[in-house]
Amino acid sequence: MKAIRLITALFLVFSVTFTTFYGAKKINDEKISAESQSYKGIISMWQIDSFEGGIGSRKQFLLKVARSFEKKHNGVLIMVTNLSKEGAEENFKNGVFPDLISYGNGVNVQNVSEISVSNTVKGGQIGDKTYATAWCRGGYVLITNPNLSKGGDEKTLLVSKSDYTLPLMGLLENEVLGDTIEIMSPMDAYVKFVSGKVKRFLGTQRDINRLKTRGMEVEVTPLEKYNDLYQYVSITSSDQLKRYYAEQFINYLVSKEVQSQLCDIGMLSCFYSVEQQSEHLQAMQKISGFNTISAFTSAEIIEEIHRLSLSALEGNKDARIKIENMLI
Repeated sequence: MKAIRLITALFLVFSVTFTTFYGAKKINDEKISAESQSYKGIISMWQIDSFEGGIGSRKQFLLKVARSFEKKHNGVLIMVTNLSKEGAEENFKNGVFPDLISYGNGVNVQNVSEISVSNTVKGGQIGDKTYATAWCRGGYVLITNPNLSKGGDEKTLLVSKSDYTLPLMGLLENEVLGDTIEIMSPMDAYVKFVSGKVKRFLGTQRDINRLKTRGMEVEVTPLEKYNDLYQYVSITSSDQLKRYYAEQFINYLVSKEVQSQLCDIGMLSCFYSVEQQSEHLQAMQKISGFNTISAFTSAEIIEEIHRLSLSALEGNKDARIKIENMLI
């Protein structure tokens, strides 16, 4: 009888000890797992356009991808908001951050953290760590009008430039020169070209899409050695659970399933051979291995590179060396 009581007592002690140390840990682990599986919340994402896209809206594309992602992750909602560069930077100053941010060069992005993604680009890396990847890209193209209007300018190279793009770098790296270079805003440059006033035009994927819609016959040569027209995505959330789902969304965004749909907005993939609706875009899609600048290059540095590019095109060798040191 004493033996039975002793065995019973020992069993109770073991049960209490096991529950206290192992059981408590097991319950805690299961609680974290259950919280992850039943998480219901909103992942905020800012979309910032700092260069012209292709066709349609990059925000709408992200919203479509978000709806598809939500079906795969019950309880997770992704809210995409359009912001200007200035609006986003003002929010940063006030300590307001999204969970995800989609942006191009020139945006002073803050609070980004290292991410683990299946597809990476060198512009989003610092050392051996990845802080951004590109979910779509454009490219520079030399467009020639074979049916120039009478009296049209055959010597001037018309260049389309946005505030935070560096098309002259494309000229330098590919050694494309003209007797005279005329720089205009994207829409003004496009209008001047289609009016038949100039023969040669340095444009982007946006112009290829516009010309396709217009039905204008042109000759196109993609520039192969330089590109800065990348739409990057980074995580800026400080919440661990939101970071987890934000990273899952990035991996989905750069997956083959989603990348194959970029033709819907006239943009190109950095990772897959996407079938394009235009033969010229198809030729652009085949090119890879560009030199570029960091995703985190400030607007001030971009302006400095532009000035150096102008000087280098005029034959300044020192300016060319400085530029090469800024490329990755």
